[in-house]
Amino acid sequence: MRTVTMTVALLLFWTVVVPPEGWVDVLVGVVASLALAVWAARFLWPHAGPHHTSLHVARLPGFALLTGQRIVVAALQVLRIVFDPRLPIEPSVIRQTVHFDEEAARVLYANAITITPGTLTVDVDGDTVIVHALDPELARDVVDGTLARDVARLFERRAGS
Repeated sequence: MRTVTMTVALLLFWTVVVPPEGWVDVLVGVVASLALAVWAARFLWPHAGPHHTSLHVARLPGFALLTGQRIVVAALQVLRIVFDPRLPIEPSVIRQTVHFDEEAARVLYANAITITPGTLTVDVDGDTVIVHALDPELARDVVDGTLARDVARLFERRAGS
């Protein structure tokens, strides 16, 4: 099941990165996605058992929209900084403690920070995340806990589970 899920996820990613213009593009995407998923299952996770997560898939589109909005706003802020002749940056390293019950939530949190312009996840060690920010304003959602709450909402336990 993990190989099928990974194949579908990789194929979706492929269609975003390389918008198919014909059946050949789709076929190449399917073959490449399947080959990578099989390779990963065999060599990266040979002893991994079934993976269960409490991720609410229905909440992913909303999270993706929020993340997209954060990326656009941060990109504009970085552009403003870069084009200012004074280059008004205040680099900072932020140590943030966040608790997630699942490793997948920690990974999503760290990646959401890294894909946002002006911020970079430097290290994740248990519940401690170290973030580098070009400017403190760019890391506002990290510092005030907004991003952590958004990620936690994706993985909230369902009633009765």
